[in-house]
Amino acid sequence: MKISHSPQDQIFRRRAAILSVLMHIALFLAMVFMIDWKAVHVNPSVMEATLWDSLPSKTPPKPAPEPPKPEPPKPPEPEPEPKPKPPEKVTPPEPQVNKAEQEAEIALKKREDEKKQKLEEEKKKEEEKKKQEEKLKKIQEALRKEEAEEKLKKVQDAMRQQDLDAQAAATGPVDPSVLSYYVGLMNRKIRSNVNPGLCPVSNPQLLFDIQLTNTGDLSGMPKMVKGSGDTVCDDAVFRAIVAAKPFDLPDDPAVRKALLELLHLKFKPRG
Repeated sequence: MKISHSPQDQIFRRRAAILSVLMHIALFLAMVFMIDWKAVHVNPSVMEATLWDSLPSKTPPKPAPEPPKPEPPKPPEPEPEPKPKPPEKVTPPEPQVNKAEQEAEIALKKREDEKKQKLEEEKKKEEEKKKQEEKLKKIQEALRKEEAEEKLKKVQDAMRQQDLDAQAAATGPVDPSVLSYYVGLMNRKIRSNVNPGLCPVSNPQLLFDIQLTNTGDLSGMPKMVKGSGDTVCDDAVFRAIVAAKPFDLPDDPAVRKALLELLHLKFKPRG
């Protein structure tokens, strides 16, 4: 008697068969996993016996890492060799000099130095002497030239004076008004060089003796006969007389001769 199976029953059977196969596969995989887990956690010696009893593994076991070899000790560094000491300088012994000879050499050198210094001093004195002689010659030449000029001037003045005397004798006596006019010109020229503020307000009268030459210049320095009593004023008037030269002289020989004689010049700084 045949039992009929429905299509639904066949599906359940197929599923049951597939499930059974899957269960067997899962069980087999679990067994393999358990074997591998024991191989990992068991001592190396036990694992080796177990592997020989069981199926051999396709992958060989990894060799145990070798322990690191200790580094060989470094050889000690060689000590630096000591530097050789430089050879000591050996000073040769000084030659022994005879004391008497040494003193003689020193004395000779001293005499030579003194002689040299003496020659230099004499040379300097000689040069200084030559300079003084040259300077003296120049002064003497200047004095001779000045004396010659002064002699020539005196001769010329004497010749002019002779001419004036001759002309004065021919013309007769001097007109006082003309003489006072030229003396007034001299006073005004002197007063233009004087600062009146340097003299007293009382305007004292000063008296100077002056000597003129034929050119109207001063023959020598003015001589103060009477002062103002104030040294500053007297000095100012003296310098004004010297600064006022040369003075104007008339053409009239008689008046000119009178002015060339010793002239007593009366002067008031304030006029």
